[in-house]
Amino acid sequence: MSDEIIIEQLKLSDKDKVLSFLQKAYDDNPRMSDERFWDWHYKEAPYAKDGKPPVWVAKAGEQVVAQIGTIPVVVNVEGERREAIWVLDMIVAPEFRRRGLVKRMVKAAEEVFGTFGLVINTAEQASSTKLLQSLGYVIIINVPRFHKLLFPANDIREIANLSILRRTVNRAFAPFRPRFKKNENVRAVEKFDASFDEFWTQVAAQWACSIERSAKYLEWQYARQPGKKFDILGYYEGGKLRGFAVLFFRKARADGTIPKAAITDICYHPENPGEIIDALLQESLRIAVERGAGGLVTDALDALVEARLKHFGFWRVKNPLQFMVKSDGQQDLTNNPKNWHLTRGDSDISIFESPNL
Repeated sequence: MSDEIIIEQLKLSDKDKVLSFLQKAYDDNPRMSDERFWDWHYKEAPYAKDGKPPVWVAKAGEQVVAQIGTIPVVVNVEGERREAIWVLDMIVAPEFRRRGLVKRMVKAAEEVFGTFGLVINTAEQASSTKLLQSLGYVIIINVPRFHKLLFPANDIREIANLSILRRTVNRAFAPFRPRFKKNENVRAVEKFDASFDEFWTQVAAQWACSIERSAKYLEWQYARQPGKKFDILGYYEGGKLRGFAVLFFRKARADGTIPKAAITDICYHPENPGEIIDALLQESLRIAVERGAGGLVTDALDALVEARLKHFGFWRVKNPLQFMVKSDGQQDLTNNPKNWHLTRGDSDISIFESPNL
C-alpha cells in the first residue's frame, strides 16, 4: 500500500493542497494553514535551496496526506560550517498512519540537506521520539528552562481577572521584584545590519557547536515573522556590537495584563562575557518589570548563561524540551551537550508561540 504514496519535496504549485491539508490537520490552530505565515516559514526561509520550500509531502494521487516541515540552518562545528535542518511539524492524516511515511519524508529531506539533523521534542511526543531514534537521532539533553516571577498575579489568569486581588498580590510581591536603572551600553536595535555578521565571525569560535546567527537569518526570524513583534537589545562598547538579546512579550489580556515574557535569544562576545550577559539580563528584567509582565522565562543550553540566570534569581523549572541530534560525523562533539550554545530561538520554539500583535 505504501508504494501508492509518492514522497517528494513540495512544489509551489501544490501549495494550496498542503494548506488545505494543514487546515484539516490543525483545525484548532488556523495559523498553521495561514498563507502568510506559511510563506514566511518555508518559502522565505533564508537557507532554503534553489528557492524550494524545505517541506516534504506524501501524496496519494493529487491529495497531500502527510508533511514534514524543516528549517534549514548552518551549524558551526569546531569552526566548520555544516548544513543542517531542524525537523519539525511532522503530521500524517489519521487514515495514512503506520505506513512509514514520516521515515520516508525525513530520508528524502536528508538527500537534499545531508544527514545533520536537529530536533526539539517533548517526552509527550513519545512515538515521534522513537521514530527519530530509529533514524539515528540521539537525545542529547533536556534543554534547561529558567523562570523568574515579576508580577505573579499577572501570570495566573484566575487572579489576573480579579483586579483588587491582583493588585494586592502584586503589591505584596514588590520587595522581591528586581529594580535596575537603564544600562547606557544597551540600546534598542532597529535592524540586523552588517554589524551582526561581523559580530558573529568574532564570537562563533567560543562554542564547539552553535547555530549560525547571520544577519539575514536573524532578520527573517525576528523582524519579518508575521503577527509578532520582538524587542531587540544590543550591547555596545565603543560603538561596536558586543552582544544582543531578543525579547518576546505575550499579547496582553483584555484587562491589560501581560502573563509572561521570554528571552528568546542571547549571544555575547568572548571578551568580558559575564559583564555583557549581566547587562543584557538586567535590561531585559528592567523592561519586563516596566511593562508588568507576570514573569520572564527562557530556555538556554550554555553554561555561562545558565550561571548568570541563576545569579539573577531565575529558577530552573520544568525542562520538557528534548534536544535531539543526528550527525554523520564528529559525534564526540555534537552529542556532548556541554559543547552547545542553544537558545529558545534556535529552533521552532518561538515560531509556534502565539502572535502578540
